[in-house]
Amino acid sequence: MEPTERSKWPARIGFAVVTLLLLVLLFATWSYSNALRDELVLIDDSEIEQEIEVVTVGSGRITVARTELTEIEGIWGVAGPNGYGQASVVIASTDEVVERGFRVLSGEFDVGELVAFDPIAYPGNPLEAHDIEFEEVRFTGDLGVYPAWIIEGDREAWVIVVHGAGPEQRAEALRMLPGLVAQRFSVMVMTVRGDRGAPRPNNGLRALGATEWRDLAAAVEFGLSQDASEFVLIGLDTGAGVVANFLHRADDINAVRGVVYDSALLDPERIADRVAEERGVPAPIVGAGKLLASIRFDIDWNELDQVDRAPEYTVPVLVLHGELDRVADIAVAEEFVSGLGNLGRFVRFESGRHGQLWNADPARYEEALLSFIDTVRAAE
Repeated sequence: MEPTERSKWPARIGFAVVTLLLLVLLFATWSYSNALRDELVLIDDSEIEQEIEVVTVGSGRITVARTELTEIEGIWGVAGPNGYGQASVVIASTDEVVERGFRVLSGEFDVGELVAFDPIAYPGNPLEAHDIEFEEVRFTGDLGVYPAWIIEGDREAWVIVVHGAGPEQRAEALRMLPGLVAQRFSVMVMTVRGDRGAPRPNNGLRALGATEWRDLAAAVEFGLSQDASEFVLIGLDTGAGVVANFLHRADDINAVRGVVYDSALLDPERIADRVAEERGVPAPIVGAGKLLASIRFDIDWNELDQVDRAPEYTVPVLVLHGELDRVADIAVAEEFVSGLGNLGRFVRFESGRHGQLWNADPARYEEALLSFIDTVRAAE
C-alpha cells in the first residue's frame, strides 16, 4: 500500500530539521574560521583612532578622559591631530579624568581635541623620534623589493627587528633603538610581505611566519652583503613567528647568535582556542573551525607550535612576556622557555600587556635586551 500524503510529513519534517541543523553547524563553523582569520592572519591597515578628549594641557602635564588605557602606569605616546607627545607618571585621577606628566615631542596640543594613547611612544621614524640618522634602503626577496631602515654602527654585529601584526609596522622598533644604537650595533628594521611599501602576499593574508621567514632570509642576506658577520634577531608579536620559521627552515643560521621574542604568539592554536572560549563556540565547532581555517588560510597549526618545537632550537632565546597579556597567555611562554632548557632566558613583566612591555618598565626592558645581546655575543 502506497503511503498517504499525511504519512510523508514526519519524514519531510525530519529531513528539514536535519538540513537546518547542518546549515546552522556549517554557518557556525564558517563564522568561527572567519574569526580566526581576523584574529591571526588578516593584514591590519587601520589607523590609530583618536577618541580620548584632552581636558587640560600645559606646564608639563596633561589631563585626559579616564579610560582603561589612560589610567595605566608607564610611558605612552599621545598622538593628536596636530602633534605628538609622551605621557608618563599618573599624578592624579578621578572617576572621569586622569592627570599625567607630559612632554610635547612635536607640534602642539589644545584643550578639547581628541587624541590616542599609543604604545609606540614615539613619532615617525628614527630621526624624528630620537634624532638618530638612518638610511631608507631596499632589499630584494622572493616577492620583490622590501623597504627597511638601516642605522649603521661600528660593529660587525647586526640586530634585525621584525615587527608584529599591527598597523604600526616598523615604528614598533622605535622604543628600543636608542639603547641598541648606544651600544654601536648596526640595526635593521625590516618589512615583510603585506606591509606598506612591500609586496603583497598572493592570498592577501599574513602567514604567521610560514612564508614571511623568506623575507627575513633575504634581509639576512642583505646584511651579509654589507659585511655583517653575526646577527641577533628580534621578533615582536607575530614577528616572533617569522624569526622562528627562519630558524627552522633556513639553510644556514650559523651567523645567528641569539633571538629575542617579545609578546610572542608561540602557539597560534591556543589563540584559536581562546577565541573560541570568548565566543562560546561549542567543542565540535572548534575542531571543525580550526580544520576549515587551516584549509582556507593555509595554517599548519603543528608547524607553528613553538612549544612543541622548543627542543629543535640551537641558539639562545630571550623571552619577554607580560602577566597581563590577554592575547598570548604567559603560561604558554613559560612552557616554551622550559622546553628550551639551558638555551632559554625568561623575563616576566608583572604589569605588562601584549606588546606593551617597554611601556610598563622601559629601564628593565632595555637592561634585559642589552645584557642578553652582550651575553650571546660574548659566548662566541
